[in-house]
Amino acid sequence: MISVIIPTADRPGPLHRALRSLARQTFRDFDVIVVRDGGPPVRSVIDAWKHDLRITLIDIDLRQGVSHARNTGLAAAGGDYIAFLDDDDVYFPAHLDVAHRALKDGYAETVYGGALVSPRWIESAPRQPEAYQRKDYPFDDAFLMVANYIHTGSVVTRNFTSTSVRFDEGMTHCEDWDLWLSLRRTAGYDFAFLGDITCVYHQVPRPSAVSSAYLTSPTPFTRARAHLYEKWPDSHPLVRSYRDWFRRFDARLDAHIERQQPIPPHVYELAVRGLHPHFVGSTAPSAALLDRILPPADAPDQEPPVGRAGPLLGTGLAAE
Repeated sequence: MISVIIPTADRPGPLHRALRSLARQTFRDFDVIVVRDGGPPVRSVIDAWKHDLRITLIDIDLRQGVSHARNTGLAAAGGDYIAFLDDDDVYFPAHLDVAHRALKDGYAETVYGGALVSPRWIESAPRQPEAYQRKDYPFDDAFLMVANYIHTGSVVTRNFTSTSVRFDEGMTHCEDWDLWLSLRRTAGYDFAFLGDITCVYHQVPRPSAVSSAYLTSPTPFTRARAHLYEKWPDSHPLVRSYRDWFRRFDARLDAHIERQQPIPPHVYELAVRGLHPHFVGSTAPSAALLDRILPPADAPDQEPPVGRAGPLLGTGLAAE
């Protein structure tokens, strides 16, 4: 059985859509643990799905943060496997089925699908998926030491509650990346990419963890990345050079925010997509890429780059 953990706060409408995507799963041996991390009640949303889903609601009245909410869900999870889903994201119908088969067949202890990064609410594959950014990277142990390229809502993992690994409750950003590193480096879990787009990561133009983070300098992502580079040191020259690239990226992003200059949409996704082929090819990170996606803060204003993904291969997804 898979236990699906959903932390939620202030988003009853998106939570309803997330639960609807679970009700559409072709794999049925799962239960759902919704953890309300403060905010308005969601009992009515939960009750709307109680005949379609095995669902438990845990109420936390005083907000403790998403890491605490996920750890609370982990403590209640009885499944052989754990899946994560944020309240504003959705699974495509085959997500749990594909992941469960890979886990049962022993491909790895942790598997993840690809995610479309969508600036608008969608619940099925769009007609032109190539127009979307996406997170669909094969697993690379060294590149995970540089950047988080795995979407939280794409992960299904063997239940790890018998280990010491948990979400770091002192972190408000990049806590998922820290967990992947902990599963890999502390628990010794193998990771595998499912090779398909199985979910949607929504980054809509409204207040969210990402958009809100880009309102202050240094951003919470700058601080979190610096913390994780210190927590998880790596002496490999290639990893160190790419970490230095991200330090320059963070400094330039912070300078743009301080000067109230525009930030390109999905700027982090653009960075990872641009860096990845250079990293796997063992070549130096591109300074030109940084100038292209984040011109120096004192450069004349220009149109921000438009990130377009390449074609999706083997998605097996029906158009909306």
